[in-house]
Amino acid sequence: MYDMNMDLPEIDPWAEMPLTASDLLVALAEHERRAAVLALAVRRVEATGAWAVDGSESITGWLRCHGRMAHRTALGWVRRGRFLDTHAVIAEAAADGTLSEGQVDALQRVCVRRVEPIMRGQQRGLVDAVKALSVADTEKACAVWKQRAEAIADGGAPPAEAERTFTMGRGAGGEMVGRFVLGAAAGTELEQAIRTAITWEGSDDSRTHQERAADALHDIAAFWNRNNELPGTPRHRPHIELSVTASSLNRERGVEAFDADGNLVEAHTADTLLCDCVLHRVMRDPFNHPVAYGRSHYTAPLPLFRLVAVRDGGCRFPGCNRPVRQCDAHHVRYWRHGGQTDADNLLLLCNRHHHMVHRLGLDLKLRPDGVLRVTWPDGSHRSSLPRGAPPGALAGAHPHAPPLRSAR
Repeated sequence: MYDMNMDLPEIDPWAEMPLTASDLLVALAEHERRAAVLALAVRRVEATGAWAVDGSESITGWLRCHGRMAHRTALGWVRRGRFLDTHAVIAEAAADGTLSEGQVDALQRVCVRRVEPIMRGQQRGLVDAVKALSVADTEKACAVWKQRAEAIADGGAPPAEAERTFTMGRGAGGEMVGRFVLGAAAGTELEQAIRTAITWEGSDDSRTHQERAADALHDIAAFWNRNNELPGTPRHRPHIELSVTASSLNRERGVEAFDADGNLVEAHTADTLLCDCVLHRVMRDPFNHPVAYGRSHYTAPLPLFRLVAVRDGGCRFPGCNRPVRQCDAHHVRYWRHGGQTDADNLLLLCNRHHHMVHRLGLDLKLRPDGVLRVTWPDGSHRSSLPRGAPPGALAGAHPHAPPLRSAR
């Protein structure tokens, strides 16, 4: 039994720390070799069933409890142990340092169920083929091997569709969480789409790369919703049903809205949707009785949108250069606060900055000459100039163009 009062030896955690880059590489290589042996040990414990003695339901659960691991970490150990246990040659190469952990990762990723028997028969040749390669080249070689192995497994039949799954759900705070597995073609498309949509707004941009990638995915989804091939204009928008209480609609900030599934919609998101979308609103009084249905004429009609686009030339947020096709029409004075769908009360904002304006409650002023002044809650402000035609030239830009008035 452990005695809390016993004298413990002093341990210096820095005593055996590698002091040079060479020492560090040696230590890392030894760590990888020991990790391969430990993964096999996890597999042995799983096979004997020793993990179930205390009532654990699985080896993964046992590792979470007794090994104090996160679920993902425990699952990684279990999967690595199973892989090495069924591929003895690869296991030996991992344990003696012939293959690095990154190379074993590459081999394990391509060992899907269809080609696993083939890998077991060809593992010695695979080890010899990749042991001198870098991890990046090993991944490429494994991809080629998988393609050829799948052709063998298919026996000349047309290749099967790539494995793909997509699951998502809402977290406790309304955030979207999920997991996906895409085939190579879909993965290439997604990678390129993220690279195309990702933005960096200069030295003032404090977002991490992961946050910028998440914002890019948001923009991709919003762009598709604006430009899908459903009947209607090229800017056809999916119908979204919001249920809004009449009392909250008149608040300066904090409108309470629920979607068709009963999920609370963030106030700034509801305001964003009210700016530029085909919207069927369900308004209810404090007793939850409906007071209005199906009003959908608050979106900017296409001729009016084009007029604003001619003036703005793209997103008007200071420093942003996104083009018209990636923009929404934003009401400078919110529609629910009495703002009208007129050219002098509309400006273009890209998806990211449209949500930012509503989320942060930024104050926007659009002058008759088209200059936009953006003021933050702390009083700081920035301005932007229109990138299209000057406002004075817009009166005849479209036969249905409304008269230009100063922003309310």
